[in-house]
Amino acid sequence: MRDGVLAEPIDLVKHPPGRAQLRRAVMVLAALGLLFAVLVPAAGVPLPRAPEFLPIYLSTLIASNFVTGILLLGHVHTRRSLALGILALGYLFTALIAGAHMLTIHGLLGDKGVLGGNPQTAAWLHAAWHALYPLFVLGYSRSARGRLAGAPLPPHFMRIGALLTALFVSLLVLVGTTGAPYLPRLIDGTRTLPLYHGISAAILALSVYVLYATVQKRPRTVLDVWLTVAMAAWVFEVGLSCVFNTGLYDLGFYAGRLYGLSTSLFVLGALAIDNIALHARLHATFQEMIETRAHAQWQSLLGTVLRQLPDGVLIVDARGCCVMANDQATQMARHFGADGVKGMLDLICEPVARAISGRAFDDAMIESVQGGARRVYAVSGAPLRESAAELAAAVIVIDDITERTEASAALARALDQTRYLIENTPLAVIEWDRDLVITLWNRRAEELFGWSAGEAIGQRIDGMGMIHEGDADQVGAMIARLIDSGTRYAKSANRNRTRDGRALCCEWYNSVLVDEAGEIQTVFSLVLDVSEREAAMHSLREADGRKDVYIATLAHELRNPLAPIANAASLLRSKALAPERIEWIAAMVARQTDQMARLLDDLLDVSRISRGKIELRRVRVDLGRLLRETLQTSMPLIEAGRHQVALRVVDEPLWVDADPLRLTQVFANLITNAAKYTPPGGGLELGLRREDNQAVAWVADSGVGLAPDMLERVFEPFVQAGSASHLAQGGLGIGLSLAKGFVELHGGSIRADSDGPGHGATFLVRLRLCEEPAMAPGEVLPVTDGAALGKHILVADDNVDAAESLAWLLRSEGATVMVAHDGAEALRLHRERPARIAVLDLGMPHLDGLELAGMLAQDAPRPYLVAVTGRGRKEDRAASLAAGFDEHFTKPVAPQQLIALLRQVPEVPEVPEAPAAG
Repeated sequence: MRDGVLAEPIDLVKHPPGRAQLRRAVMVLAALGLLFAVLVPAAGVPLPRAPEFLPIYLSTLIASNFVTGILLLGHVHTRRSLALGILALGYLFTALIAGAHMLTIHGLLGDKGVLGGNPQTAAWLHAAWHALYPLFVLGYSRSARGRLAGAPLPPHFMRIGALLTALFVSLLVLVGTTGAPYLPRLIDGTRTLPLYHGISAAILALSVYVLYATVQKRPRTVLDVWLTVAMAAWVFEVGLSCVFNTGLYDLGFYAGRLYGLSTSLFVLGALAIDNIALHARLHATFQEMIETRAHAQWQSLLGTVLRQLPDGVLIVDARGCCVMANDQATQMARHFGADGVKGMLDLICEPVARAISGRAFDDAMIESVQGGARRVYAVSGAPLRESAAELAAAVIVIDDITERTEASAALARALDQTRYLIENTPLAVIEWDRDLVITLWNRRAEELFGWSAGEAIGQRIDGMGMIHEGDADQVGAMIARLIDSGTRYAKSANRNRTRDGRALCCEWYNSVLVDEAGEIQTVFSLVLDVSEREAAMHSLREADGRKDVYIATLAHELRNPLAPIANAASLLRSKALAPERIEWIAAMVARQTDQMARLLDDLLDVSRISRGKIELRRVRVDLGRLLRETLQTSMPLIEAGRHQVALRVVDEPLWVDADPLRLTQVFANLITNAAKYTPPGGGLELGLRREDNQAVAWVADSGVGLAPDMLERVFEPFVQAGSASHLAQGGLGIGLSLAKGFVELHGGSIRADSDGPGHGATFLVRLRLCEEPAMAPGEVLPVTDGAALGKHILVADDNVDAAESLAWLLRSEGATVMVAHDGAEALRLHRERPARIAVLDLGMPHLDGLELAGMLAQDAPRPYLVAVTGRGRKEDRAASLAAGFDEHFTKPVAPQQLIALLRQVPEVPEVPEAPAAG
């Protein structure tokens, strides 16, 4: 002791262990472990039987356990807690069952023991003893933390617990003696049987677990340290005397029991030393108080000390009235209104009463709210004693913990938010340590990869099968870069495997967390599934490649008609052209113009089908007749290829509800496709049959055929069989796509069959049949008389060649024509000389065709308005009619069709008759 205070306080159940205690405990553990390691190999060595050993051992063990339990509850320096009560009952149980064990050993205190039974009784009681004592230690460890931490000993707990413990031991003795004939054999003479060793191994595992739980207990006290040593000795005892030995009275038997005795003696010795030290400190404290009282100024000195304390200190007398408050307590009391200190004591009257009655407390909390400011205080108290029997007062310590409480609450909120974000982020969150062992696996990781958190945590990240075998080297290099270099962040993109074997494309964002020394603590990985994005990118790259091919093909196909048209323009400049040559040039230009128009119409149809803008004009159609007519129109291409055609069409008419123009396009494309991809001299077959309520038409050829992967892709736009591209004879590769779209619009289906390259292909079209019409439909075409046009016409188009050529065409029909190349000029010419008909382009500068039509439609008399434009969508036609146009033509328009329309326009517009007066 130095100045009345011990240099190193020893308080087993309250203070954390000091370095000296830890050092001594470690030395004892090392000695026990070393001796255990030496004894284990020789545990089965038989030794002579020592009759006096067991009585001495068991009597000492019983006495030490009883004293240990009493000291645990009679500890001078601490309040009785539930945890200590459970531990004390454990030592009481050990003492009682050790006594019962001694009284049932045959040949020790009688041939059949004192309590009877058979030779198995003592063995079973010994097993029960060693299985149940660790459970009491486990109960102590669990109740000393969590919600039960610091829980006081309930009233009558020890009385009821001791009674129940004694009854339980009596029940075990009764079962072990009365039920002895029914108990399985554990020993045979002095040899232990395999069942005994199996049960002992389970008890050993339980004891090791309880030892682990004791080591993990927080907060750790001096008692926990020595209880850990005791449990280690208990483990060594079970190992030597029950698992590694071979029977009774061998080296393990004797050595194990000495370990078991040390289990109680270690805690007993620590408690005894602690009580001696506590009594020494109490004696020193009392002596110091007596000496201090002898001085007249003890109150002044004590007040000075208390005023300098950072905590509030109150001393209350036996009636609970405050007899002294330091400055800090007085300042705290101001937050409790006019009552001050009395208001504080009223809030904690119950724990203060406990302190006055002799029971310390440290779990009280009070709050104050003044001026909107909330303060939180922790209150503890302990009794002050004048003598061992008389209580004089209690000291109350008040600690302002507002800042700590707010910081703890903020930290808890931050942790909750972090946990919530980790669990609910759309990214998979995986945490793994330097040894690549997974320590965190969030919900999204479970959804993405298929392994649950319980299955993944504890596994190596490279041992679960989640790394794609093709990217193993890349991932290994990334992990090595994170672990073995100073890299703190790394992004990687690689493939992963799911639990069910699917491949994913993932991006990994890896961050390394290090401690103050720069050592890696953990790696935090955020994983994003980019499989859909990669698939989309792959599709976009394919589409981009197809787009390039399409644009190149389109440019080629559009240039093809331009070349003969340009040649025709050069020929027309010649002065000496024979009439028949001029007719030939005109026919050639018309053919090339029709080809370009069909090309553009096909492109528009593909777009309209994809957007659902095609409208079918359905009538009852004889499909056999339509097939024959379509074949006739395609004969020039078939004859050019010298192909043989077989027509296998049923004689009966098969009627379908369809648009004949669109079905003609379908079969014309199929026949054209077959003729193109069949080498010269090949065979084609065109057929039609009935199957139930369907008409099945087919076009077969003996051409280049289709690979299996092309049977579906051949219907995609701009797709051509690569191996037969030299036979395509131009084209954009949209004919089959158009055919498929038109057939599906009719509610039918189309499919391609082929036995492979070089074996030809067959395209089958299925359409639903309908009833035969009462009379075959027909159309009556309007007949024109061929009279001269003879009207005044305004032509406006910013394309000079288009405007001038149309003007010459109309003049050749007898019309007078004004030509303008922008909207403003057209409006000026019309104002100078109003036209009966206005043929307008829509996309003109200064004033577009829609605006110009809106102005001209207001004139009286109103001109007949015709739009001739490159805009051919349904929306464009609707916009033209809404602006005032009477007709809408898409370029290139057939000249005779336009002239026939204009001939029907009357010279003078009809004026509606006024209604008759009522």
